[in-house]
Formats: sequence, structure tokens, C-alpha cells
Amino acid sequence: MKLITLFFICIASVAFAQSNLTKIAGGYGEKYMAPLYSPDGTMLAFTSDNYKGIWIYRFSDQSIKQLTDETASGFGFSWSYDSKYILSRVAEYEGIKRLNAVKVFNIETGESENLSGYHSNMPVLPQWTYGDSKVFAYTGSIEFYTTGRTARRGASPKTAFVKDNKIALADAVSGEVTTIEPLRKAEYINVSLSPDASKIVFEVVGGSIYVINTSGRGLMDLGKGYRPKWAPDSRRIIYMLSEDDGHDITGSEIYVVNTDGTGRRKLTNSEDKIEMNPSFSADGKNITFDDFAEGLIYIMKFE
Repeated sequence: MKLITLFFICIASVAFAQSNLTKIAGGYGEKYMAPLYSPDGTMLAFTSDNYKGIWIYRFSDQSIKQLTDETASGFGFSWSYDSKYILSRVAEYEGIKRLNAVKVFNIETGESENLSGYHSNMPVLPQWTYGDSKVFAYTGSIEFYTTGRTARRGASPKTAFVKDNKIALADAVSGEVTTIEPLRKAEYINVSLSPDASKIVFEVVGGSIYVINTSGRGLMDLGKGYRPKWAPDSRRIIYMLSEDDGHDITGSEIYVVNTDGTGRRKLTNSEDKIEMNPSFSADGKNITFDDFAEGLIYIMKFE
């Protein structure tokens, strides 16, 4: 009797997991990755192998449309607050020399606009700031490009990035730049300002994910993980924990943790998927991620 009961519990658990997971795109020869919800929750944007191109999925009619096929455009792109534009760092090559430019894509029309020329030095991804009224770029010097839109009420003018092996905060209004060095001789990557602009999350190469206040105080080690993303309430971090054999990624699962280090939870647990690149929906009720093994995009209820 106990064995029968346990069998039905396992079946119910599998059924629940399947009902909690929805495949959005990929398969049939198409491989996608790195999905990101639009702020209004009506769309997903994602890229393909080698971060070439950006595609838009609309929940209303389940359509997929390619926005651009430009090289590197899918690496670290971001939505505007009003969900009408996508900001990207695109690339082109002159022989073996790579050049990068800041570009904005209009979701409805497909039109694009270069905000910068092509530079050989653009180590930091461009970012929307001050309510999308400005775009931040770093090309060896700090640049702010005006978009012509009015800053939304309460929007922070600050942007977090890596500069000279330190974490820097630039203010789009005052032009002031401040730096903090949470850990000496560390190599910082995946630096991101929280939605409420009070904290910074970052990853240390070969180390952990950390959260620190923008004042430079309150450093918190969240443990090993990769590609952290903020929850919309600025209280939690979602990330992936992947494994490799020195050549290929062999496994990956998705976790969430509170910014004070408590409440760590494993959100995925499958042997047939390599779950990577998670991010939250704007309402915090869903997450999206890709299955690296098959090139599929999924959404999952966050409970």
C-alpha cells in the first residue's frame, strides 16, 4: 500500500511539474536562448546561437518575428521601460578587428537607430537609464545619449558597471561617477543595479554571486552561481548553477535566493534539460529560461 501511495505521489509531482512549464519557442531545427520578458508582460525577446539576432514572441497570438539578424545583438540586450524598444550592442568586423556600436530597435516597425559610431573599445553593455530618457555607454569614456523621451517619475539616473577593476556608479543627471571595491583583486562581471536602485548584484570570476548596497556597505555572499538577475521587488536574485567537463556544459539548474542570503530554493530539477539564463516577469509571477541542450525557450510559474 505504501509503495502504491508513493507511486501516485511521484506521478502527481511529475504532472505538476509538467503543468507548471510551458514551451514557448525552439525545436524543429530552431535553437533559441537568453529569453527576457518585456516590462508589460506581453512579449518575450530572445536570441540564437552565438548571440546572433533577436526574435520577439508575442503571447497574444503566439507569433515569432525576427527583429534583427545582426552579429552579437542578442548578447545582453535590454527592453525599454515602455516595452516599445530594445537596446543592444551590435558588432561588425573589419578583417579580424571587431567594432561595436550602440543601437536601438523599434519593436513595432522594426526600424533601428545607431546611437553611437562603431568603436573598437566598448567593454560594457549599453544600458537604459533615467527612465529610458538616456542611454549609458562606456567606450573608454562615459557617454550618455539622449533618447528624446521624458524621464518617468521617480526613475533613478544611476547606472552600475565595471571600470578599472572596480564597480562604478554613474549619474546621468549630475555626471558624477563613484566607485566601490567590494573585494580586492577580484574580477567583476554581470554587474546590475537593483530595480529600486538601492543595491548592486555582481558575479566574481571563479567565485560567488554577491550583493552590496550602493553605498559600498553590507556585502553579502550568496554562494556560487552564474548570470544573476533581479526580481522586480529588488528582494530576490535568480541565477543558474551550471557544470561543465572543461569543454562543454553538462548540466545546469535554476535557483532563487533572497538578497540577505536566506530562502535559497532550487526551481528546476531535471535530467533531460540544461536550464540556463533565467529571468523574472515584471509582475514576479513567472520566470523564463532556455534549455541549452535543445535550444528551447520555456516559461514557468514562480511559486
